[in-house]
Amino acid sequence: MENRSVNRSDMLNRIVRAVILIVVSLLLSVMSVSFAVHHMRLKFEDEFKQISDNKMQQTCDIVKLMVNGDEIIADPAVAAQKYTEVLDLALTDTSTHSFTNESYALFLYSDGQLTLLMSHGTDNAEKFAVANRDISDWLSADNSAAVIEGKATESILVPVADSSGRCVGVFEYKCDFKPLNDLGSKVEKRILIAVIISVAAGIVIFGIQSVIPKLISKSGKGGQRL
Repeated sequence: MENRSVNRSDMLNRIVRAVILIVVSLLLSVMSVSFAVHHMRLKFEDEFKQISDNKMQQTCDIVKLMVNGDEIIADPAVAAQKYTEVLDLALTDTSTHSFTNESYALFLYSDGQLTLLMSHGTDNAEKFAVANRDISDWLSADNSAAVIEGKATESILVPVADSSGRCVGVFEYKCDFKPLNDLGSKVEKRILIAVIISVAAGIVIFGIQSVIPKLISKSGKGGQRL
C-alpha cells in the first residue's frame, strides 16, 4: 500500500511538473513570437509612413507651385471651381490598393477666418487639422509648410500667398493611417493564433506519444496474465 501511495504521489508530481513546463513553454513561445511580430510590424509601418511622408511632401511642393493666391483673393468662387478640377486631376491616385485614406482641401484665409473652397475625400471641413488649430500653429512669416501629426494621421499645411507675400489661403494634405494599423493588427492576430494552434497541437501529439506506449504495455501485460 505504501509503495502504491509513493508511486501515485510521484506520478502526480510528474504530471504537475509536466503541466507547469507545458504552460511555461506555451507562454514563452507566444510572448517571443508576439514580440518578434510586433517589432516587424512597427518597422514596416515606420518605413511605409516614411514613404508616404515623402509622397505628401512632393505633392505639397507641386500644389504650392500650382495654386495662385491672387486668383483666390480676386474671385474665390471661380478659384474654387478651377482648383477643384485642377487638383483632382493632378492628385489622382492611380493605385488599386492603399493602406491609407488620403484627403485634401483648399481654404480661403481672410480676416483671420478660414472658408472651405474645395475638398477631396471628405466634405466636412472639421475633419481637417487646420480647422481645429490656431492660426499660429501653421502660419509663419515665411509662409513655410507645417506638419501636424495626430494619433494615426499626418497633415501638411501649405500657406498660399498672393503676389505681395500675404497669406490668403491654406492647402492641407491629410493622410489617415487607420487602414494600415487595422491591417497590422489583423496580421499580427492571425500569426499569434497560428502559433498558439501549432504549440497546442504539438503538446497534444506529445501527450499522445507518451500515453499510447504505456497503454500498449499495460494491455500486453494483461494478455500475459490471461
